[in-house]
Amino acid sequence: MSYGLLNLGTQALTANQTALSVVGQNIANINTDGYSRQRPEFASRDSIGGVEVYDIARIADQFLNRQIWADKASYSNAELYQMFAGELDNLLASEATSISTAMDGYFGALQTAVDDPTSLPNRELFIAEAEALVQRFNDLDANLERQNGNLNSRLESSTAKVNAIARNIAELNDKLRIATAAGSPVNELLDKRDAQLDQLAQLVNFTTVEDKETGGVNVFVGKGEPLVMGKDANRLVTRVDPADASKLNVALQIGNSMSDVTGQINGGEIGGLLEYRDTILDKARDQMGIITLAFADTMNRQHMQGMDLDSELGGRLFTDINDPAAMNNRVLSDSRNTSDLSHAWVRIDDTSELKASEYKMIFDSDDSFTLVRESDGKRWDASDFSTAASADDVTGNQQIYQDANTGEMTLRIDGFTLQLDPVGKSFGAGDQYVIQPARSAASDIEMVLRDPHDLALAAPVKVEANSENSGTGVASVSVTDRADLETAVSGTHLNPPIRIEFSAQETPPGSGSMQTFYRVYNVADPDNPVEIDPDNDPSTPIAAQPFTPGEPLQLPGNYGYEVVIKNQPQAGDSFTVDYNEGGVSDNRNALAMSDLQFDKTVDGASYQDRYGQLIERVGTQTAVAQINAQASKSVLDANLAMRSSISGVNLDEEAAKLIQFQQAYSASAQLIRASQTIFDALIGAV
Repeated sequence: MSYGLLNLGTQALTANQTALSVVGQNIANINTDGYSRQRPEFASRDSIGGVEVYDIARIADQFLNRQIWADKASYSNAELYQMFAGELDNLLASEATSISTAMDGYFGALQTAVDDPTSLPNRELFIAEAEALVQRFNDLDANLERQNGNLNSRLESSTAKVNAIARNIAELNDKLRIATAAGSPVNELLDKRDAQLDQLAQLVNFTTVEDKETGGVNVFVGKGEPLVMGKDANRLVTRVDPADASKLNVALQIGNSMSDVTGQINGGEIGGLLEYRDTILDKARDQMGIITLAFADTMNRQHMQGMDLDSELGGRLFTDINDPAAMNNRVLSDSRNTSDLSHAWVRIDDTSELKASEYKMIFDSDDSFTLVRESDGKRWDASDFSTAASADDVTGNQQIYQDANTGEMTLRIDGFTLQLDPVGKSFGAGDQYVIQPARSAASDIEMVLRDPHDLALAAPVKVEANSENSGTGVASVSVTDRADLETAVSGTHLNPPIRIEFSAQETPPGSGSMQTFYRVYNVADPDNPVEIDPDNDPSTPIAAQPFTPGEPLQLPGNYGYEVVIKNQPQAGDSFTVDYNEGGVSDNRNALAMSDLQFDKTVDGASYQDRYGQLIERVGTQTAVAQINAQASKSVLDANLAMRSSISGVNLDEEAAKLIQFQQAYSASAQLIRASQTIFDALIGAV
């Protein structure tokens, strides 16, 4: 009986001593990040009686851990997304960097020039504001390019962190395997493993499969790509996008093979960076490019329809949007293509039709391809294009021509013309090309005009009413085609100058109803005017043209200008049209340029309205990202608090257990003492 009592006491003493050690370990690690509290598991021993600690349990909820990893990936994604989006929002809206502010200054200076077009200080002010606006376009694009560089650097550092964590998890898997085989405690190793997974969740989304025997974990990123398999860790690497050298993609390296996972990562810092680049940054640069192209194109065309202080036709204010270098830079060839190009370019035909998007062309064979507009996923096959007779005939939307002899392809879509000329007369199956009609426009724009004398603020053509006119007709003239006008200008005169004479005829004869008609005369020799035939048909007599107030008069199509007369001229009234030599105080072209501020020239909106839409879109996306980040943080904090309540060390609870196990330890010692007393009494009685 005493031997059984001694054995029970010894077992109880050992078990409670172990329990006290576990409590001490919990208390010692109360401030250790990632530590999960432990609990001694007691069991009654079979047959021989007594107690033993059969296990030291690690109190952790792996389901909750997986939820926390998903929440951390979601929060890190939203946090980084909204950080970059907020920076872009500030760049677009800040008065110091905003295009809208600089454009206000530009049009304000233009209005000053309208008020006094002969003033050189006013002209110099306008040129200064134009240069400031160009610099603002350039600076904003440089900031977006810098942000793209920061994004690439962040991708590189984040993938390096992922690789370091993956190696640590692989090493812990190996240690768990060895410790499990040796029967050694593994709770601390499991805590370290979960802490590493906590850190990994901040960088990338992943899934795990746990080895029930060893406690090791296999980690998969994207759509099941293995990052950690047992004691082996693969590597995430960044590499230059083969289709666009300005971008870095993410790939998983397994041995000597590479698997691109850029499109599969949608969580963590890496997912946030990639999502921001695709949904905001690239689109913002395309939107900026559309605004820049429309502004430069419309301003250039209107300025070239004016006359400068030297009575010469105006030139370009800004660089030509179809400068050869710019046209070439709009096509990117994938580095994996099997065929080379002898040349490739994109010509902007109509800025009002352009879409803020890049396009991807993928060839299935030499003459079969798919064209994808990335902004909305719109797709065209080769069969969706109508065939033109030649490259020069590709003038309408969705037209194409491919030269059978050279393989050169020309197609038009969404306001631009693409031309690709393959070496060897054919494209290879799988060849890809990225088309960026507007991406670099804000960096390409430069100021061309520097001399204030060269500002073409006047209209080059004037129309004057005969002083003896008796009707109410008011005439105006405007340039319609710079190239035609240029051929019609000879020195400081039109070739020919014209006179428009009005008459009245009874129409139909005998009706008593009089109708106004007009005829057009070449008055290069005022004493010998020659009537001009608008139809240019020598086989028929020249007929007087019926007059409709407010409608352009019928003139030969190659004059490059149109004349409109409002109200009602009388028979015998006449108007003379000639070059506006010396008309430096004329501000008609300056007014036309100023009116462009309100024209719907950018996909149905004005320059500043379109810029405002860009600010609004980025601001909305930033606000949504902030809300998502806050919501993700709230969910994460709630789950972290729940995990802490389950796995964290509670000092009050541990203090109570300390007293409990101390008392049990003391009672176990009393069992041994009682056994000793009984044994001594028995010896003494012998």
